[in-house]
Amino acid sequence: MKSIIPLILISLIIAACTTRPPETDNRYPVEIIDDKYLVEKTNEESKNIFAMESAIIEKNRERLALEKKINTQVKLQAETEKELERLKEENKALKDQIRSYGKSKKNAANLKSKKTALGKNENQIKEITALLQYRQLENDYHEAELNLINAELAVYIAELRLEESKIATIYRDKRRKEQEENKEENKDEKKEEKKASLPRISAQTDPDNKYGYKRFSKYLNKAEKDRTKAEAIYKETEKKYLDAKEAIGELN
Repeated sequence: MKSIIPLILISLIIAACTTRPPETDNRYPVEIIDDKYLVEKTNEESKNIFAMESAIIEKNRERLALEKKINTQVKLQAETEKELERLKEENKALKDQIRSYGKSKKNAANLKSKKTALGKNENQIKEITALLQYRQLENDYHEAELNLINAELAVYIAELRLEESKIATIYRDKRRKEQEENKEENKDEKKEEKKASLPRISAQTDPDNKYGYKRFSKYLNKAEKDRTKAEAIYKETEKKYLDAKEAIGELN
């Protein structure tokens, strides 16, 4: 029975592509190894592949949960910004009223009341402004965390593809040897091979890239470099966020 896991992984990759920054759109190796080349996996290889696939699915769950959290924070940020704008408008109105009441001694009581309201308003503006700055750092932190998760997901997928390519190479080498030993019995398979998108092996073919699988090593190499960069950005952003969080706690 053909595994449905690869289909799930493809859907995860496509979904991930819609949420990543444009500069990382090509991070994921979307190509898959045909299942027909993986039918002779050993029990140990099957367990290893299953563990790698499970890790990808779990990492994707982390990504989805964090995306949901970020979306909630963005909405909260927008609401807080509206509240700040309202306070600023109120601040302007209070200052206009104070200037108006200040022209007459009859409005001394109203003047005092408005000045008290203005003081409270300006304190609220300072608090909301500080809160917005903190939330922006929090959003930056979670965005960096999401970018790191995407980078880790890319590494996991590339590792899986590379592992599958090794299994597929063994299988295809075995079949090719059988073809060479008995060409007549393998005419149908040779015809099918001619239709394949990958080039047939020739004297000039790179022995380490007989079936075009060398690209998976390149994917992994690039993914690991991207992950290293994402980790550095995450750590830097995390420090700023935690420092701001500590400062907010001290104010409270």
